[in-house]
Amino acid sequence: MTTHLLVDYGEVICVAQPALAAAGMAALVGMAPGDFHERYWRFREEYDRGQHAHEYWAEVLGRPASAEELAELRRLDLAGNIHLNFDTLEALRDAHRRGARLTLLSNAPQDLADAVSRFAAMREIFSLMLFSCELRMVKPGTQIFETALAVTETTPRETLFIDDRRENIETAIALGLQTHHFTGADRLDADLAGIDFGQARSERRPWPLSILRNRTSPS
Repeated sequence: MTTHLLVDYGEVICVAQPALAAAGMAALVGMAPGDFHERYWRFREEYDRGQHAHEYWAEVLGRPASAEELAELRRLDLAGNIHLNFDTLEALRDAHRRGARLTLLSNAPQDLADAVSRFAAMREIFSLMLFSCELRMVKPGTQIFETALAVTETTPRETLFIDDRRENIETAIALGLQTHHFTGADRLDADLAGIDFGQARSERRPWPLSILRNRTSPS
C-alpha cells in the first residue's frame, strides 16, 4: 500500500526560475547571459551538496565576488527559486488529507533550504524536509534515496517518488520505488486521486522538521 510521498521541490512545487532572474544576475556581474547560464549549472552540484556560497559564486564568475556582488547574487538566486506552484501544493494537500505522509527531497543550496523550510504552506503538509546541502549528497545518487527511506522508516513499496527529472526517476525505479514523472499539476492530481492511501500511521510521531538540519549553515 502506498502511504508515503517523497517529493522534489524544483519545478514540481516551485515553478522554473524565470529567465529574467538569470539575466539579472548575469548583468550584475557583467557576463553574457549564455556564459552565465552554462557556468551557473556546471558548478551547481557542489553548491547543492553544501559548498559555501562564496566558493560557488567564485567558480561561476571565474573570480572572487565582491561582498556586494555576493549578497545580491544570493538574493536574486533565491528570489528566482521560491515561486510556488499552488496547483501542485493543492494536489499534495489533498493526498495529505487522505492519509499520505509527505517528505520533501530536494537538491538545494543552504539559502534555498532555509527559505523553503520556513514556508507555512510547506510546513502544513510535509512531515519532514530533506535537503542535499544538509545531507551532503545529491540526486540522482542512490545514497540520498536510501537515506530518505531510512530516516522516514518507509520501504520502497510504500513510497511514491515525484520528480521532474528523468535521471532522478531512473534511480528511484532501480531502487524499487514507485515513481511519478512530473509534467504538470493536473496529471499529478489525477494520479494521486486514484491512490487509496489508507489510514495514516497514527502510532508514529511526526518526523521533526529539524531532524537533519545542521546547527550551522554555510555562508
